[in-house]
Amino acid sequence: MKILAIDTSTKFLSLAIANGEKIISSFHKVLEQQHCAQLIPLIDKLLKKSKVKLRDIDLFAVSKGPGSFTGLRIGAATVKGFALATKKAIVGVPTLDVMACNVKRDDCFIAPIVDAKRGNVYASLYSLNDGKLRRHLKYSVLPVSEFLNHIKGKTIFLGDGIVPYQDSIKDKLKKKAKFAEEKDWYPKATTVAKLGLVLFKKGILEDPYKFAPLYLYPKDVQCRR
Repeated sequence: MKILAIDTSTKFLSLAIANGEKIISSFHKVLEQQHCAQLIPLIDKLLKKSKVKLRDIDLFAVSKGPGSFTGLRIGAATVKGFALATKKAIVGVPTLDVMACNVKRDDCFIAPIVDAKRGNVYASLYSLNDGKLRRHLKYSVLPVSEFLNHIKGKTIFLGDGIVPYQDSIKDKLKKKAKFAEEKDWYPKATTVAKLGLVLFKKGILEDPYKFAPLYLYPKDVQCRR
């Protein structure tokens, strides 16, 4: 099964092509505000590098959020278009799950945190047991101080939420707080492909006509529908 995986939820644009569990090729680079202009050309380049045509793709896996609203919309619209054109399946992979997979430690909790601005973070809490990731908290957007109340033991943090809130985390958790290296902060499409395959095998697919990213809004934000 050939998989095209996409992550546009952060400042990185991350792509991967896989054949089952084997990664054929990948791209992972900071592009800041260039996702919209660069996504399709880079996908085309990666397909050619992999000697795979779009019609050969069996599954489109996309990191569905939470994260950058604009980035998520770009990724979702792209895979929806591909899926409808090729009549192939879509899976949406939670971005925080993808991030948590960057930490390979079973001696602590894992806390991916993404800066949601105004004192808030997109966050969840995980542990790794026998190689399997277990989530202990629903996908949330909440004040960082409120999230820290959920931390009960040694925890390793990752994500760009570390930048504005590292001091607050240290003050609250003291020695219980550890921080991943910056290279492990961001979601990778190679992981999106692997988790997407698991979802596909479980039959957890998205309707290409109805699929929407996982948008989370702080309580003080009013959104018109």
